This record gives sequence, structure tokens and C-alpha cells, in this order.
Amino acid sequence: MHYTIQANVRNGRTSYNDCVMARPKLPEIDKLKKRVRKRYPGSYCVQNSIGEYYIEWQSENLNDTFLMENSSSEIEAWKQATITAKHEQHINRTHPLKALMSQEQKNQNKERITRRIRKI
Repeated sequence: MHYTIQANVRNGRTSYNDCVMARPKLPEIDKLKKRVRKRYPGSYCVQNSIGEYYIEWQSENLNDTFLMENSSSEIEAWKQATITAKHEQHINRTHPLKALMSQEQKNQNKERITRRIRKI
């Protein structure tokens, strides 16, 4: 267990009585996996016949999505996958059809609500 002692300064006095348990740090690869799997649940690392690594999700290579090359190590593959997830999130956020899609969704919700009101 790792403990960190915090110094509290109150009224000009310093007290070292408070002991707070520090959260154990995850290895870098676990952080990367967690970040990627948040966007792509069930993704995993694959090594091809040449010895290069890539992340696969729903039977597709995530590097192919943004025309990235496969990497030489597993940790580099997870780093590339985080970049892919970040780029996809930015594209989805600023996509020109997003406003149109959200307007259609609003119209569908209005229709659903009016149908429910009519039943009452």
C-alpha cells in the first residue's frame, strides 16, 4: 500500500496528521487499453504474419479506418488506436449531417410523444 501524507496549513500551523491512501497507478498499456475499449468495446491486439501489430474491433483493423500503418510493438498499436478513437470522435462531433440526423431524431421523439398522448 502506498500512502501519501498531506500537510494541512490552518491558522499558520502545519499538521501532518492526515494520511490519504494513494490510488495505485496503472501501467501505460492498461491506460491505453481502457481508453480504446471505452470507444471500441471488445477490441484486442493482433499480430499479423509479418510481425506487425494492430488493434482489431468487430473483425476490422482500426488502422485501416484512417489509413495508418501497422506498428512494430503492442504498446504502439494501442497508442495508434487511441489516436484513431480521438480522430473518430472529432469527426463525429463536427460531421455536417449531424444536425440533420439530430433534427430527424427530434421529430421522431415528438411523434412518439404525441402518439402516447393520444392514447390517454
